Amino acid sequence: MATLINNLQNVKYLARFSGSNGFLILGKKNYFFTDFRYKDIAKELEKSKTRIKFEFIEIDKNLTENLKKVLGNSKNVSFESNNMTVDELSLWKKRLKGFKFTKLENTIEDFRKVKDKEEIEKLKTSQRINEEVLEEVKKLLKPGISELEVAWKIKSIGHDLGAQDISFEPIVGFQEHSAVPHHQNTDRKLKNNELVLIDMGMKYQEYCSDMTRTFFFGKGTNEQQTIYNLVLESQLAGIKAIKAGVKAQKVDEISREVMGEFAEHFGHSLGHGIGLDVHEAPSLSSRSKDTLEENMIVTVEPGIYLTGKFGVRIEDMGRVTKTGYENFTKFEKLTI
Repeated sequence: MATLINNLQNVKYLARFSGSNGFLILGKKNYFFTDFRYKDIAKELEKSKTRIKFEFIEIDKNLTENLKKVLGNSKNVSFESNNMTVDELSLWKKRLKGFKFTKLENTIEDFRKVKDKEEIEKLKTSQRINEEVLEEVKKLLKPGISELEVAWKIKSIGHDLGAQDISFEPIVGFQEHSAVPHHQNTDRKLKNNELVLIDMGMKYQEYCSDMTRTFFFGKGTNEQQTIYNLVLESQLAGIKAIKAGVKAQKVDEISREVMGEFAEHFGHSLGHGIGLDVHEAPSLSSRSKDTLEENMIVTVEPGIYLTGKFGVRIEDMGRVTKTGYENFTKFEKLTI
């Protein structure tokens, strides 16, 4: 049976291809298809060190004929059902009439959960840059600066400090906006004695970082300090529970228990895997079926959100080890 890989992140993982159009056919021999725009790049990748060896075939008017040639007598094709739309599958079935398409059982995402040494170093570098950026951004926090301005500075400073790109659009929430977990930045301006929540990530050589810090800009109220300390305690409990062999669901449960009655204000999962995508397997949630393995890279990001008032989230990322958690995030969890 041949396997069709059309998810571009999975193509990137296997063949190091970063273009916008391409797919792999995996079997006794592997083939990478892309169009004329990427022909020279594909030829270089064909000769370079990638996770799989492959032969490049250009996508042209002879695509169907070339596909049938490489598939040979195999009339069964497994495909990424979690990454292919109904329309895309219909197109493939028209292209390869008489072929049977079946769901791929062991997905590439399953292999991507555990990182190799090279990936781990890239993720560490990505997070180091991320922290250097936040150090610079902290200095810019002053009355009158807007959420949008802070987000823009994150992007520009990231570029200046060596990031390839941002992992995602930065989330900058002042005071009541910090109570919205995935707040969309506005022209809301910062005032004295307000909470500032910043969730940000950088990308280095295609690998992402992710970190959230909540600051007191001036004096925090007793309530804010209490919630902050509770979130921090929850995060530290989650981190302490992490090690290879532990159920991801259990880590979420332990972290959530610390919050007591405030757990009802913590509506998202405790964390997620991170790599080529900022959100990927495994999931640290109450519904997760994952078991943590050595060299998985996961975030730990509990939060308490009091609608209309303020929210606190603290997020680190690090590596699951045999005995615990190697935290890549060194940025202080203190006030400014």
